[in-house]
Formats: sequence, structure tokens, C-alpha cells
Amino acid sequence: MMAARTTRRWLGCIAAIWLAMGSLAEAADGIWSALVLATNEHPAKAAPASLKPFAAGLHNIFGYNTYYLVGSKDLDLGKGSAVWVVPSKEVFLKLRCIDRTPTMYHVQIDLYVRKQLVVTSEVKLGAGAPLYIRGPAWGKGRLVFILQAD
Repeated sequence: MMAARTTRRWLGCIAAIWLAMGSLAEAADGIWSALVLATNEHPAKAAPASLKPFAAGLHNIFGYNTYYLVGSKDLDLGKGSAVWVVPSKEVFLKLRCIDRTPTMYHVQIDLYVRKQLVVTSEVKLGAGAPLYIRGPAWGKGRLVFILQAD
């Protein structure tokens, strides 16, 4: 009786892991990128629909209460390919795919401000784990890039 119950639990865990891996494999079909202007306004304004899933994370990390979508783009990167993410003429990213698996992207990110390379970094983007990149102060707020494997 105890062995059967333990076996069912293990089978349940394996099935849950398998289902989660399957959903992640389907989810990592591209990268959604966005440039956001984060500000503090009184009263705070509601985030646009495309930013609602990120609003709590943005607030917890950066402390702002209002978010404006400056631009967004869906990216499809294959291993070895590169793409420019240019939602503004002043601030933009270059992404180069170093490796790609069904569940994640390993990318090199180059952040440019006014055509000058500011930082280069390598990151792994997995489905459901957005990356927030703090950009420069802008107007009465701050620019933030969001990268999300989807």
C-alpha cells in the first residue's frame, strides 16, 4: 500500500515536470522586447495592457508607479543570428544569439546610448522570467528595457 502511494506520487511529479517542460518548450518561440518609460505620477496611471504582467515587477525593482510603452518588438533569433532592437533613436539594444534550446535563449546584449556602447553582457532568457535592463534617466523618469522569452 505504501509502495503504491509512493509510486503514484513519483509518477505525479514526473508527469508535472514533463508537462512543465513541454509548456516551456512551446513557450520559448521568440523574444518579446519593449522599451518603457517609468515615472512617478500622482495619481498613478494604469499600465497599458501589454505591460500589466510586468507592472508589479517593475515597481518592486525600480520603484516607479506609472509605465508608458515607448515601443515593442517580437524577435525570432536563431543560433548565431543578431538583431537590433531600436525603439528609439537615442537608446537601443543589439542582441546576438549565442545558443538556443527549446526552453531558453543564451544571448549577448549590447546596450547603446546615443550611438555609444554602454555595456555588454551575456544572459540566458527563459520562458516566464523577464529581464529588466535599467536605462538612462529620461525626462522625469527612467527608461527600462524588458526582454521576455515567449
